This record gives sequence, C-alpha cells and structure tokens, in this order.
Amino acid sequence: MSLEKESHGDPLVSKLKSWLSEQGYPLEMRAAHVFRKHGISAVQSDFYFDPESGTHREIDLVARIPLQSELTSREGVPAYLCPVLECKSSPGKPWVLFLGGSQLHPVARITQRFVLSEARKHWSAFASKCRDGFVPPLPECDPLSGSARMPLFDIEREPAYSAVRSSLGKSREDVAYSAMMGVSKAAHGVANRYPNPQNMALHIAVPVIVVDSPIFTCKLSGDGEVQLERVEQGTIVWKNQVSGYFSPHSIIKIINENSLPHLCADINRTAKALSRGLDAWHGPHDK
Repeated sequence: MSLEKESHGDPLVSKLKSWLSEQGYPLEMRAAHVFRKHGISAVQSDFYFDPESGTHREIDLVARIPLQSELTSREGVPAYLCPVLECKSSPGKPWVLFLGGSQLHPVARITQRFVLSEARKHWSAFASKCRDGFVPPLPECDPLSGSARMPLFDIEREPAYSAVRSSLGKSREDVAYSAMMGVSKAAHGVANRYPNPQNMALHIAVPVIVVDSPIFTCKLSGDGEVQLERVEQGTIVWKNQVSGYFSPHSIIKIINENSLPHLCADINRTAKALSRGLDAWHGPHDK
C-alpha cells in the first residue's frame, strides 16, 4: 500500500498539519525554497554558539553568499554575506513596529552590522570609504543613491525602536522580544563562527525576522492620536545589547513572507556591490 493511500483519511494527518503550521516549520521551508529559487544557498536548522548560555542554539535559516573579489582571493580569507532568518508563523496575529528609532548616519548603517570581532576595524574603514562614494555603482542602481548600491543595508526614513506581536486577546507572551534577541544572537554567532586565524572567514551577518502575518507601523500624530499603517517590511534599530557585540544597536529587518523575493533581490544586489567595493577599496596601488 502506498504512503498516499495510507495517509488518506488518517485523522492524524490533519492534526499534524495543523500543529506544524502553528510551529512555523512550513514557513521556514517556504523561505528556504524562495532563497534557493533566487540562487541563494541556504542552510535550514543551523546552529550558533551562544556565549551567555555556553551552549549551541538553533536558528531557522542561514544563507551564505560568497563575495567574489580580488582582495579575498589574494589574501586567502573568504568573505560572505550572511542573512540570518528567524521565521515566526502566527497568522491573524499582527506585528506592530513602534516608530521613533535612531536615525543612523549612512556610515553607521554599514558599520553597525554583525561582523567578525577581529575585522571590525577594517570593516569600519570600508564603511567610511563607502560614504565617499568609491563603490562602483551597479548598472541597475541609481548612481546618486548610495543606499541603492547596497539595499540590504538601507533603513527607512522612520525606523522602529521596538516591536510586539499582538495576540488580539489576553495573552501577554513576548514573542517579538524573544525573536529579536534570538536572531541578534544568531547573527553575532554566525559572524564570529571562525575566530581561529588558521580558519578565518569574514561573515557579514544580517538578522531578519520573517512573518506570515500582517505588519503595522505605529506612531503618534501631532495631536497625540495613534496612527497605524500596514507595511510589508520595516527595520528595527534596537538598543538591546548582545553579549560580545560592541555596537550600540542591533539592526534587524522584519518582513512579511510575501516580500521574500524582494529581499532576495536586495541580498543579491548587495553581495555584488560588496564584492565590487572590496576591489575598489584595495585597488591597484595595494597589489
């Protein structure tokens, strides 16, 4: 008897499907499918080391896009752009982003990313050069827009300072806080995965929370009234500190599942721009 026939009419099948949807596994699988469809290598159920607990913890999805440049080939230190995804499935329970986060300087939007601790000085120098417009623009980008060259590092005009997942009921579970903390720790762990100089790699990790529920921004109007606006994505400039991470903010993207193709396009464009930027940073005079 085939498995299909065995499962037909089995009451456990519907129960398992319902349970799986509540746990978020299908969302994680769909996100990985979209990434691979756009040519991005992604590992599901990856692990990172959490220095606070001294244990390894699980993260839903980690992508690694190699940054191909003459610099990385010459120095023998590979570099990767690593989106780190935490997938939270809660249909019917909207997420609310509270606007009023810090307006970051264009350089800080790049420097305040999760990178190898030993490489932070060089990463800051690279970001400062990006401000000077030395990164060659991609053909499809606006040459006058620095953020368009590396769209994954872009931040909205009004970023959020925190978020909450509403229950529309009496539940007070702090799902958003645990998701932001978990994905920030994971990004830090991924960025510092190879601290051994004999086995070093530069990982630029970007924490992303993917949800399958509506996202709203929240702010006060001039007369003190609450204003809500439905959006597809947003950025949280979060002041909560991750152990061992010395930047003043964790910059976390939160997107609706429908925006995953757009996110993948931003990832690929940013990886190309970073590769071109690394070459421009260490030009012919350094060879």
